[in-house]
Amino acid sequence: MRRGFVAGLAGLAVLCLAGCGQSPQASPPQAASTPGTSSGSAAAPSAPAHAPHLRIRPAGFRLPSAFGREAVINTGQYAVVGGGLLAGDTSTASAYQLDPGAAQVSAMPSLPVPVHDTAGGLASGIPIVIGGGNASEQSVVQGWNGHEWHVLGHLPQARSDLVAATVGQQVIVLGGYNGSRPAEPTILRTSNGRVWNSIGTLPVPVRYAASTVADGSIWLFGGETDNVERKAIQRVDPETGQAQLVGKLPVGLGHAVAIPLGSRILIAGGRLTPNTVTDRMWWFDPSTGAVTPAGHLPHPLADSAVTRKGDVFYLVGGETPSFTDGILAVTYH
Repeated sequence: MRRGFVAGLAGLAVLCLAGCGQSPQASPPQAASTPGTSSGSAAAPSAPAHAPHLRIRPAGFRLPSAFGREAVINTGQYAVVGGGLLAGDTSTASAYQLDPGAAQVSAMPSLPVPVHDTAGGLASGIPIVIGGGNASEQSVVQGWNGHEWHVLGHLPQARSDLVAATVGQQVIVLGGYNGSRPAEPTILRTSNGRVWNSIGTLPVPVRYAASTVADGSIWLFGGETDNVERKAIQRVDPETGQAQLVGKLPVGLGHAVAIPLGSRILIAGGRLTPNTVTDRMWWFDPSTGAVTPAGHLPHPLADSAVTRKGDVFYLVGGETPSFTDGILAVTYH
C-alpha cells in the first residue's frame, strides 16, 4: 500500500507511500464520446454495420467527493462503495450506496477502519471490504449487515493493493502488498469473510493488477512490483486455485481496470509508469490470447473501480491523475 499518489510522485494507486505535490481536485465533466470501437480522441476504425460498438461517456451522476482506490461491491441491485483515498493523502471511512438505475449515490454508515488501496466482494451475500492500508497495511475484513459496518474478521496477514473476485458465494483475493515483500503470491478464498484458506500461488506476484471474471476463470492483467509496471496476463481457476501465466500485454501496465464485454475483455486506463496515467485501452481475446488496441478513454484514468447494472458497466472515481468524482458509463452493443 504505497501511501497515496500525487502527480510527480513515485508512489501510486492502490498503495501507500508518502508524498505530495499538488492536491488532487475533482475533474470537470467530460464530453460524451461518440459510438464506435473506441472513444475519446482516437478515431474509430471502420467496422461492419452489425459489429458491436463500444461507447464510454459520463454516467450523468457523480460521487459526493473526489477519491480513488476504493472498494466497489456489486450486490445485484446496487453497488456498495467503501473506503478510498482523498486529496491530502487521507484514507476515508466513508461508504456509499451507488444506484445506477436511479442515477443516485447516497451515504451509508462509515466503516470502523478507514482504508484505501482496498478491495471488496460479496461473500455468501454479505458485502465485505478486505484489507487495504492507511498508515500501514491492514488485515481487517469489514462486513455490512444491512444496518452498519462491523469488523467481520481478518486476513491471515495484512494486505493492501490487492484485488478480489466474487465467484458464486465465495470471494477470492489475489496479489497485493503485505508491508515487506514486493508483492504477495498467495491466493486466498473465503465464503464468510472470517475463515480464509490458501488455494494457490500466482506465477507472477503483483500488486495493483486489473482483474475480472470471464469464461469461468479469474484473469489478472499487468500489475506492479518494485515500482515497475508488468506485462503479465495470468489466469486462475477459482475452484482449484491453479494459476498460469498465459500471455503478455504489449506494454507494462498497472492500476488499470478490466471489463468483460461480449467474448472479449476490455483493459482500460492505468499507469504505464508510476507517474504516467494513460487513457489507452486494449482488447484481450481469451480464446486466442490476442491483445489488440481498443482506442482511448475520454481522459486518462487510473485506480478506478468497476461495477455493473444490466448491460452497462460503470467506472467509479479514480485518478486522472487528480482524484475525480466522475463516473463513466461503458456500453457495448
